[in-house]
Formats: sequence, structure tokens, C-alpha cells
Amino acid sequence: MAELSTRQGRVADAIAIYRHLLGTAAAGSDDAARAAKWNARIAELEGGGAGAPEPAPTIASTRPTASAERGNLAQPAVPATPPPATSLVIREPVRSGQVIYAEGRDLIVVASVNPGAQLLADGNIHVYGSLKGRAIAGARGARDAQLFCMSLEAELVGVDTGYVASDDIPAGLWGAPARVFLTPEGACTITALLRDRKTEAAGARRQLR
Repeated sequence: MAELSTRQGRVADAIAIYRHLLGTAAAGSDDAARAAKWNARIAELEGGGAGAPEPAPTIASTRPTASAERGNLAQPAVPATPPPATSLVIREPVRSGQVIYAEGRDLIVVASVNPGAQLLADGNIHVYGSLKGRAIAGARGARDAQLFCMSLEAELVGVDTGYVASDDIPAGLWGAPARVFLTPEGACTITALLRDRKTEAAGARRQLR
């Protein structure tokens, strides 16, 4: 997810994700190796080294020139908009270490997502089971995308560049059906998908704060 943010030019978001990963890394030898790799990547991104996003290519205009307009030349035909892609449906549990990416479409998982698994979608994400891994909807800048799950126990969830780590998920929503979305101000927000007494009380406490 950090590298995806880097490719999209959101270097600051990539650095923030790497720093969060460093803060949650354990003291084992495997995590120590990963932490060293993440530290090196942070230094590389902060120094603008290799891997930093390149400027976006200039897209040539299709508008006819003034001389062409004076000559009454026909304008180039506008290609028809392709039909929307169907959703990517995953029917098996997503295991630790697996990365599922729904490019240009929604992602539907009719099973559980285990810790260590990652879900990415350019559109919405629906998980009809427990979400215990990581999931990012709107991965390529779709700020109106949303994430829905039947049991929120995730390591990290987010939309576009906004995300919420497991430690910041409200206690009243942990293990409950939830919806994740961005506010107009760009804040990643989690609300109850199904209202009950427990989640209503949690929402009331958040409002009082």
C-alpha cells in the first residue's frame, strides 16, 4: 500500500504508512530485517532518490487547431466509453501473505480475510466475513469509494490516502459490521453498518468527546 501511494505521487502518505509499520514491528529477527528495509525506504523517499514518482506525462490535446477549424475539417471521433468492469469476486478465505487487487473495479470477498492478507481495489470493497488483514478501497484516487465488512477486526483499513490502524478503531465497532469512507474533509471514518444498542452507545460517547 505504501508503494502504491508512492507510484501515485503521494510520497508523504507512503512515508506515514512505513512509519506506522515500524511502530507495530515486533523485536524478532524477521521484523528487524523488515524494519531495516522500511527505514531505508523512508530515507530514500525523504531524499527524493530512486523510486520517487516521476512527473506525469503530458497528454496531448485532441482539440483541433485554429487552422483546422478554419478549414472546416472534421473533429476526431470520440471513442465510446467502455462498459464498467464487473466486480472481482473471491469465494475462498484470503490467507496471510496473499494480496488481492481488483484493478478498475469493485472487490467482493465472500469469506474471511486472515491477518497478514491485503485487499486493494480501485472501487469499493465488500467483505462478507471477518476482515482481519488490511484493506484499501479507492486505491487509485477514488475518494468516493467505500469499504463494507461484516466483522471489523482489521490491521488497517482505508480509502484512497486516508486510513485507520487497528489501534484507532473505536472499541464499540471492533468485531461489528462496519462501513469505512472518507468525509468531505478527507478524514477516514468508520461507522456501524448495522445499528444496535452497543454501537449507538459508542457513537454517543464519541460525540460527547
